[in-house]
Amino acid sequence: MDRLNKEYIELLSAEGNASDKFWTLEKRIREDKKDCGVQCEMSRSNQFYIMMSLLNEGAISLEDLDDFSDELKDTMKHFFERR
Repeated sequence: MDRLNKEYIELLSAEGNASDKFWTLEKRIREDKKDCGVQCEMSRSNQFYIMMSLLNEGAISLEDLDDFSDELKDTMKHFFERR
């Protein structure tokens, strides 16, 4: 979220028409709200898919999984590196 906020600040701080910047930001926020890293419902049945989405979106890294089991880390690494 911090990264997104910084990007929004850059967008608003850029040169240009205020209304254009507003509508560009509004569109960007609408798109970003769909990302798993911004909002998601967690359950064990979709844990793998959510974690893959978070990895793909850059919301987490493989290093963030250090506290998880070796089996889960290996599985996530295998699928993440194949993309």
